[in-house]
Amino acid sequence: MLNKITQVYRLSNLKLHYPKGFAKIFKIPHHATTSDIVQLIKQEEQSFQSVKITMGDKDMTDQQLPFVDLVLHNTPSINIDDVNFSFELDLNGCAPYYMNSELETAFGQLEIPYFDALVIARFHELMVQQLNPNKQSHSPVEIESAIQKALAKFAEENATSSQFWQLQSTVLQNLDQVIVYYEKIVAEVTDEATKQGHKLLKQLIVFALIQYFFLLYLTYGIYDWGVSEPISYLMAQVMETVALFYFIKKGRAFKQTHLFKNKFDKTFYELINKKTNSTYFMKDLEFAKLKADLIQAKVVYGTTSV
Repeated sequence: MLNKITQVYRLSNLKLHYPKGFAKIFKIPHHATTSDIVQLIKQEEQSFQSVKITMGDKDMTDQQLPFVDLVLHNTPSINIDDVNFSFELDLNGCAPYYMNSELETAFGQLEIPYFDALVIARFHELMVQQLNPNKQSHSPVEIESAIQKALAKFAEENATSSQFWQLQSTVLQNLDQVIVYYEKIVAEVTDEATKQGHKLLKQLIVFALIQYFFLLYLTYGIYDWGVSEPISYLMAQVMETVALFYFIKKGRAFKQTHLFKNKFDKTFYELINKKTNSTYFMKDLEFAKLKADLIQAKVVYGTTSV
């Protein structure tokens, strides 16, 4: 779904220095993994036999880590055929990956200064069209008149049919599809995590029933209360010890609501990470919703204010 908005994707530059004294620049997206970088280098240079990204003696190639994030936080090495290649990473004006959602770079060209430059360039073009091309210089009155005409023409173009608002609306539509897709995954995972939480509570109820019938059988089936009482006391002490250990470890009381929430949260994030192969998924969803609201506000304001 993310490829629907890559039409405005801004890429980072990976400058790889070769031992022979020259360098090559690779265009990489902010969310590219270490494995993606290795594949990109191999595709460019098919003569390379072995390409690895390492941290010390540890091979990070197959761990599917975000490469930009790894470089910003650590000092990895790119080893090609047992030779350490130096490299430089240029974010190309984008905010660091670890500070933003994976979706941030997809909207980079919709923000300052890209569209400011387009606006200025288009306004200059319109103003020049209003001036006499046969004259080398123009009076202040002529320039003022050209500016006013250019402003009127620019305002006319800046209606709902303008390229800017069409692009904004297109990105908004694609982003809405991404949000629907994300929310569908969240709904599926929430349903499964809820089932697992209820399953845990049912197991606890079954355990309590087994304990109840066990004590009942000891009291009235085999022995009497004189024997069953110390056994029940020991069982109660075991449960209190478990509850105390739970409180020390989790910082909350040993209650069904807390047990359910712990099981739900653990299952939810495990399934989210498994389905999306990303630890940034929920942040991406939150970011996408905020970005959609922002673009919607831009479109509504921009198409009704001219």
